[in-house]
Amino acid sequence: MRGSRRNYHIAVIDAGKTNKKVSVYSRGLKLIHKESTQIGELKIGGMLCDDIPAMNEWVLLALKRFASGYEVKVISATTFGATVVHLDRNGDFALPVISYMNPVDAVTENRFYGRFGSKADLYMKTGTPSFGCSLNVAKQLFWLKEKRKKEYGSIESTLFLPQYVGFFLTGKKSVELTSIGCHTYLYDFRKKGWSTVAAGMGAVGKIPAEISKPWDTLGTISPQVCRRTGLEGDCRVTVGIHDSNASLLPYLMWDRGEFILASTGTWGVFMYPGAKYELNRESLRRDVLYYIDPFGRPVKASRFACGVEHDHYSKLISKRFGRDPRKVALNTRVLREILESNDCFVVPALMPNTGQFPDSKPGIIGSRKFFKNIETAYHVLCLSLAVQSYFAINEILGGKKKIPIFIEGGFANNSIYAGCLSALFAGNRVMSTELKEATSLGAAICARCAQESTSPGKLDPGLVSLNEKTIRRPGIDGKLFRKYVESFVLQCRSGERSRNG
Repeated sequence: MRGSRRNYHIAVIDAGKTNKKVSVYSRGLKLIHKESTQIGELKIGGMLCDDIPAMNEWVLLALKRFASGYEVKVISATTFGATVVHLDRNGDFALPVISYMNPVDAVTENRFYGRFGSKADLYMKTGTPSFGCSLNVAKQLFWLKEKRKKEYGSIESTLFLPQYVGFFLTGKKSVELTSIGCHTYLYDFRKKGWSTVAAGMGAVGKIPAEISKPWDTLGTISPQVCRRTGLEGDCRVTVGIHDSNASLLPYLMWDRGEFILASTGTWGVFMYPGAKYELNRESLRRDVLYYIDPFGRPVKASRFACGVEHDHYSKLISKRFGRDPRKVALNTRVLREILESNDCFVVPALMPNTGQFPDSKPGIIGSRKFFKNIETAYHVLCLSLAVQSYFAINEILGGKKKIPIFIEGGFANNSIYAGCLSALFAGNRVMSTELKEATSLGAAICARCAQESTSPGKLDPGLVSLNEKTIRRPGIDGKLFRKYVESFVLQCRSGERSRNG
């Protein structure tokens, strides 16, 4: 393609639930510059919503700053999932963008399952557990249809959030599989196509018909975006990609065989690419689900809100001791004392009905010992997150042994968490990577492919340097970890009995 080998720059829009980032990458996929901001949720008309208009304005300003210093020729977007944008016939918002944390009342939820099938039946077909609030897109659509009939009737088209960013920049609409397959109830893994829920909701007619690849070119930026940013009119925009899949893409460029990716942040998402589509009904309660990777293949996954738990208890620790606990490093002596005493735990789950202990009553067990000092408190917290990760990973391994585990994201450099997880998986090689901003990098890979009319599988894997580092295990007897895990489970079950009794 003419001009494709020039040293152009790539702009990546990486929209997390709260943290929004816009980054500049070189053609060689090196991170050059990054800007970030925080944009939270707001209440509009009694609905909890994402402030997408504020995000749009901030993105335009960031792109304007980049345009003066970089030759940005292609833009790629990646965003959190379970979020859709509804447009009217003029391409304007038909209603605000509903947050996936917006509650769905029990009556509406029961009507949804009464119409489309039981939670277990839909799970087996779509690989989607029944999450609370609006985390299932189809359930959110049903709630809208039931509760906001007038606004629902004005919807001309529905776009997943990554594709809405593309529409905002180009005026063109698209859809791709990584967003369709993000616990929506809209994709049937067995049929490899739209589900009966998607058809019954009328969603198929509102979502663009042609399914694109995340690295396809959606179009070039609109004249209005040109004026607002100063970017040239030939600047391309990709179709966009769901964020968990974007973080997975750099690892898929290497032919490394089977592996587990622990993508850690607000959510810990544990992904097993290439796993067969196999589910059992017990997995329904353990937050096991399937995504679709950028190449259209199933990805078995499990998750829990590790960042939510970490931040909640870290604030309590900081308030008690007046210091930031995140600066506390692994201390083998402190960890051994916790394991030997086996009477101090942080029990999940702050977000009910999620994770591997969905009915457990959250809290600190042994608070006097927990608050003994900042080191003990933070070690107990990170140990809890490692134990929960251990169960999440085992849920998707299906009994397989010795599969390597990569930790990336916010907890990759947490020495306590990483050391404990490595000890819990003594038969596996557990590694952290120095891959910075894996989600943004995955989107940048899509951008380069769009600009040069290729696909990730045809790029030189050497463009992505993982810098794998094997995590050393603490020199502590594995029996202590196993006993602690057994006690942890008993504490969780005790909380379940308390809640259910």
